[in-house]
Amino acid sequence: MKRKGTFIGLSLLLAVFAFLLRDWFLTFFTAEIVGVSLLFNGSWRLPNQIFPTIIFVFSFGVIPFLYLFVKNYCKISSTKKQLLSLLIIIASGMIGCGMRVIYLKYEIAQIRDLLRRAELTVDGDIPGIGFQDMHLESYLLAGLLVGSLLCMIVFRTTLNRQNGEPNVKC
Repeated sequence: MKRKGTFIGLSLLLAVFAFLLRDWFLTFFTAEIVGVSLLFNGSWRLPNQIFPTIIFVFSFGVIPFLYLFVKNYCKISSTKKQLLSLLIIIASGMIGCGMRVIYLKYEIAQIRDLLRRAELTVDGDIPGIGFQDMHLESYLLAGLLVGSLLCMIVFRTTLNRQNGEPNVKC
């Protein structure tokens, strides 16, 4: 029971930390994507940003529970494997968010190319990427979930091999 309380407390602490970190997160990644440093203050108050803020806070708060689920499902007892599973979960979340940033940078590059071409034409229809269309929080959460599934696959397979279950070869 004490362990569950520890995970709940850690989850709440990470959620509060995520709420405080959200403005920096948006400032950093928007500057990385667009190339212009915008300062966000109270991003959760912006229109259509309450739900993404909840997703971002939930993403940080769910990390201890994903780790606990992987640990219990795969029956991980060694400290090395526990640390590795936590590292895989967090790294997958960062990779998911990073892949979205790379994609958005590519989109911005295409838009800048269109802007250069549009100067030669009249009334060019130039698309843009809106702040509300970045969805970095969703990709962070998806990366965390993929990381936990990856851990379950990897560590469950090693558990089956340790228990002596036969490998079927065709």
